Amino acid sequence: MVRPPSTSPSPSGEVMALPVQRSDADLVNGLKAGDAWARVMLFDRFGVLVERLVRRILGHERHTDIADVVHDAFVAVFSSVHTLKSPEALVSWIQSVATHTACKAIRRRRARAWLRFVAPEDLPDGAARPPSEETVEAHDRTYRILERFSAPDRAIFALRFIDGMPLADVASACGISLATAKRRLARAERRFVVSASCDPVLAPWVRKGDRWTP
Repeated sequence: MVRPPSTSPSPSGEVMALPVQRSDADLVNGLKAGDAWARVMLFDRFGVLVERLVRRILGHERHTDIADVVHDAFVAVFSSVHTLKSPEALVSWIQSVATHTACKAIRRRRARAWLRFVAPEDLPDGAARPPSEETVEAHDRTYRILERFSAPDRAIFALRFIDGMPLADVASACGISLATAKRRLARAERRFVVSASCDPVLAPWVRKGDRWTP
């Protein structure tokens, strides 16, 4: 994780000490002013959150580099921060940007899918210890089902059931009302359960009520 530097050169070339902590309001103002320290601090503060949401939505998407999507999400944040009216909404707004960026990555991949003939194998990483073969297989089959979902349905399912995000936050991240989020989530859940129940690996997870989270 990138850490913000403790000092930064001023326009005159003098070195100025940066405060250890900045409020979200200070951070948003710094971003809108184009300050380099604000960009570094934003990544330092929200990098893990954005990467986690992107991974939850994409899984280990074939032909998709998670780091590239995370980078695109931060580029979108930097380029559209002027639209953020309330610093208090910074976290939910970043969640929304990350969600929409991941959905765009899914759509781009599908648009280019006809060009691909061989798919490399991807396995879950980042765990403290190697996952069991059963967990890896359940993970892969879960995202194989989700690959057939539309990007919005996949995002709402992954954020709620895989990431465990509260439904109100899911609605905010997806840019829809709570009522719409409930309807879409119920539809996505029904579709997933039907498919997972017919899968010999995932069916036991569904029966155990583990919410399909390998």
